[in-house]
Amino acid sequence: MQPLSDEEASSPRVVLLLVLSVTMVSSASILIRFSISPPLVIVFWRTLYGSIVMATLGLVRGDHTAYRGKQMKRTWGWLVLIGIVLSLHFSTWFTSLFMTTVAASVVLVNASPIFTAILSTLVLGEALRRRSWIGVGVAVTGAILLAWNDLSSVGAGALTGDLLALLSALFLAIYFIGGRRYAKGLPITVYTSVIYLVAAAATLPLCVTLGLDVLVFDTREILIFIALAIFPTALGHSVNNYLLTLVPAYVVSSAVLGEPIGATLLAAVFLQEVPVPLTFLGFGVILVGIALVLADIASKERSSRLPLDDSNGA
Repeated sequence: MQPLSDEEASSPRVVLLLVLSVTMVSSASILIRFSISPPLVIVFWRTLYGSIVMATLGLVRGDHTAYRGKQMKRTWGWLVLIGIVLSLHFSTWFTSLFMTTVAASVVLVNASPIFTAILSTLVLGEALRRRSWIGVGVAVTGAILLAWNDLSSVGAGALTGDLLALLSALFLAIYFIGGRRYAKGLPITVYTSVIYLVAAAATLPLCVTLGLDVLVFDTREILIFIALAIFPTALGHSVNNYLLTLVPAYVVSSAVLGEPIGATLLAAVFLQEVPVPLTFLGFGVILVGIALVLADIASKERSSRLPLDDSNGA
C-alpha cells in the first residue's frame, strides 16, 4: 500500500484515526496508575492480552496465513528482538509512572523522536540537520528543567522515575526504528500479535526472577489489563502501525505531541495531579524541542520527493 500524499493525509478518515490513536494511547498512564499490581506484572498481562486481541482480529480478517509466509521466515529473529525491546520500553515506563507524576513520565517517554533522530545519525548514518540539533538541545533543556523541579520538590525517587522514562524513550525509539524496517510486508495484526507475545514472554522471566506473582485473579485488575490491551494497545499502538501504511511517518509521529497533553488532563481529573508552573515550563520546552525535530524530519522527507532537493534544508 502506497503512502498517501500530504493532501490525502489530511482526509477525515486519517484525521479521525489519529484522534482515536492519541485519545486511546493517552489513557494508558491512567489505567496503569489505577492498577495495584507491580509494574512488570501489568506489562506481562497487557502485552499477553494485546497479543490475543490482535491475533483474534487477524484470524477474523484471514491474516493468519502470513504466520507461515516467507516474510515471517525471513524476519522472525528480528521480530523477537523488537518484542524484547518493547518489553524493556514498557517495563521502564510503567515503573516510572509509579515514581514520578504522569505529566513528567509521559512527556519524557514521548521524547523518543529525539532519540530516533540521534540513533538515525549513529546507526543509519543519516546526519542531523541544524534545525534537528537545535530541537535536541531545546528538548534536553526542558528535560533538565523537569528533572530539577522533581528533584527539588518531590525527591530523588521522582528523579529516578524521570530517568527511567527517558530510558524508556530510548527503547521506544529503537522499537520504532526496528518496526519501520521489519514490519513491511506483514499484516498489522500478524506483526503486532507476534511483537506483543514476545514482549510478554520476555517479561515473564523478569517477574519470576524478582519473585512477582503473575497469577492475578482480582476481577478489577483483570478488567484493567483487558482495558489496557484493547484501548491503548489495539486502538492506540496498533492503529498507529496501520497509519504508517497510509501516511508518512512524520504525520504519525506528530501525534506524539498530543499524548502528553491528553494524559496530563486525564491525570488532573482522575488522579488530582495538577502540574506546578515549573513543570509546565519544562513540559512546554520539551514539546517545542520535539516539534522542531519533527518539523525538520517532515521538511527533509518532503524535499526528498522534489526534483530540486535543498540538502541544506534552507
